[in-house]
Amino acid sequence: MSSSSSGASDSGYLVLAVLIFIAILRSRSIRQNRDVVLNKGERLRPLAITTLDPLVSIVLIGSVLWSLMSRSDGHVIAALIGAGVGVPIGMARARVMYVRAVKESHCVVFRRSAMEYGLLGLLLVLRIAESSISHLHNEFVTYLLTGGIALAVVESIARAAAIVVKYRRDPALPAA
Repeated sequence: MSSSSSGASDSGYLVLAVLIFIAILRSRSIRQNRDVVLNKGERLRPLAITTLDPLVSIVLIGSVLWSLMSRSDGHVIAALIGAGVGVPIGMARARVMYVRAVKESHCVVFRRSAMEYGLLGLLLVLRIAESSISHLHNEFVTYLLTGGIALAVVESIARAAAIVVKYRRDPALPAA
């Protein structure tokens, strides 16, 4: 087995472990927060899951980004530009998503967003297509791809960081 396929299986196990951990956190949160009143389109999410989002992004597509950035200085610049665009997008998404903190259970109330599911789907597609992507020879396409992947990773980090900051600043409100 080659080292790249071993690395892919290792990251697959890590993603599986994180997804199981997220499922356990989510299940526990649902049981503990039955009395939290949510409006239509809102959902309760443990803060720990939000902080794991960037890790999932990095594990799923970090190797693709690294492979592309290793090609040339132009790809590093494309990644930096993508990252620069990702920060304000992540902060804006956090502002739109965040509703309130439920501090006694370390949870956050979010507005539902189809963009979340779309971004996760995109990350999975990029990870699955990693070998094809790393063999692209059209430089312009690879620059765009590098910038887009960096944008996705940094957006996730910026969004999680902004949500944690808002959570910490939010006054403690009762669960119901």
